[in-house]
Amino acid sequence: MNSQAAKTSDHDTDGYNRKSDVRYSAHCPGIVELIFKDRKHFIALTGVIVNLSVTGCLFSNDKMPWANREGRKPGDSLFDVIDEACRIYVPWTGTHCTGRIRRVGSFIIAVQFDEILNENLVKSIASLEPGPTRRLRPKVSQKYNRILPNTRR
Repeated sequence: MNSQAAKTSDHDTDGYNRKSDVRYSAHCPGIVELIFKDRKHFIALTGVIVNLSVTGCLFSNDKMPWANREGRKPGDSLFDVIDEACRIYVPWTGTHCTGRIRRVGSFIIAVQFDEILNENLVKSIASLEPGPTRRLRPKVSQKYNRILPNTRR
């Protein structure tokens, strides 16, 4: 490989490039905790991690409070209400990590992790499949998928 090709093939390690790492298809339950900008409220969303890499993931949930919001104006941004920082929890592996929200859709949240995850852990999480004996059933279901005051965290 010549030096010019080597220079162009290097990835920018300082910036976030979602195409720079291997992404694994996944179907693993997870919890994403979002904090509102007022710092007085939070929401813990239960859902499924559908795409995973060492640098980030896609989280899917059909119970997001904004999923069927009518009349969204083109300038509206969810980031006016929620903070960019979030936490992710994968119950079956006991994985906790922090991250930054990069995109939000009606049913999807794209998260970039603050620290790169171990590739073996990512492969392990991606291989987890829900089944009749492996379901995410929170002990206190009232604290999920609803906006709650930070004092209840």
